[in-house]
Amino acid sequence: MAPRDRLTVSGEGSPELGDGPCSAAGPPAGRGAREACSGAAHWYRVGPAFHGARLDRFLQRMIPKLSRNRVQKAIETRVRLSWDSPVKPSTPVRMGGIVYADDPALEERETDAALPVLYEDRDVLAIDKPPGLVVHPTHGHNRNTVITLLRTRRGEAGLTLAHRIDAETSGVLLLGRHRWAARKLQTAFERGRVRKEYVALALGHPGESRFTIERPLGTHTRNGTIFRQSSLGSPVKPARSLVAVLRAVDRFSLVAVELVTGRRHQIRAHLAEEGHPVVGDKLYMLDDRDYASFLRTGELSAQARQTLGADRTLLHSRAIEIPHPRNPGGRIRIEAPIPDDMRRAIDGRTS
Repeated sequence: MAPRDRLTVSGEGSPELGDGPCSAAGPPAGRGAREACSGAAHWYRVGPAFHGARLDRFLQRMIPKLSRNRVQKAIETRVRLSWDSPVKPSTPVRMGGIVYADDPALEERETDAALPVLYEDRDVLAIDKPPGLVVHPTHGHNRNTVITLLRTRRGEAGLTLAHRIDAETSGVLLLGRHRWAARKLQTAFERGRVRKEYVALALGHPGESRFTIERPLGTHTRNGTIFRQSSLGSPVKPARSLVAVLRAVDRFSLVAVELVTGRRHQIRAHLAEEGHPVVGDKLYMLDDRDYASFLRTGELSAQARQTLGADRTLLHSRAIEIPHPRNPGGRIRIEAPIPDDMRRAIDGRTS
């Protein structure tokens, strides 16, 4: 798996950072800022801690996924400055100055991944999302996303995601077929009117067959480059998951999880904090060193592969029950079968 050449934002001493089109991020005006920003994907304001540092070292800190060699190559073709200086790796950055960076050109061959329809009417579309496919365009994916592929294949420009699930997660994904329906579905998610059921293969054997995880979650980092959701994070929001152990699977457990709330990475973070991370979850199973290495190289060591126990996060959106946009009193329930790769992992380990 090739690493994603994405410009991410982190680093102390940088009070303002932008991730997105400069016009949307709205960097402060300055000499040459408007011209430099034109078309740039990201901007990074230089904080006092970095004043006088080499441009390549500054960007390497801002973009932890990239090696210094790759940063230097990026400087040659897709980096601009808000002040009048040569754009070279050795150029010293100026406090208050802004460094602009473009994303690399994408070379994507359209995937032939199947997107099976689970439910469809004039307002709602539900598909069975395969693992490994992102749901919306990102810096590393443009054509090969669920929403782009569906709009293209079905000829429906109005299709809109009602919610999101992680790239490696499979299962039920809901979309509105037009703006009004999409907003109704999104509101149901926001107001907690949706029942969301997942299955996961988790490490170890919980001591109870049924239990509730009630831990607030927020973004947490120990080194400024790797960000996880955790009860130690900030700011935290209430999060509640209902867990039922379905059966033992070798040294793992097949669990069903119902989300009472819908925080980012909620199942993954909750199970990890209970000591039972989802099998294959690189972010929550690997230590910082192994995960940082994966981000830089796209490769996993033999030890990391053994730790993970699977090629992807074995988490599946099994069912969603939601009020129908045209009939709030009536609910629709949509289910997705466990995918083949997850079933093989379970069957091959069943004790």
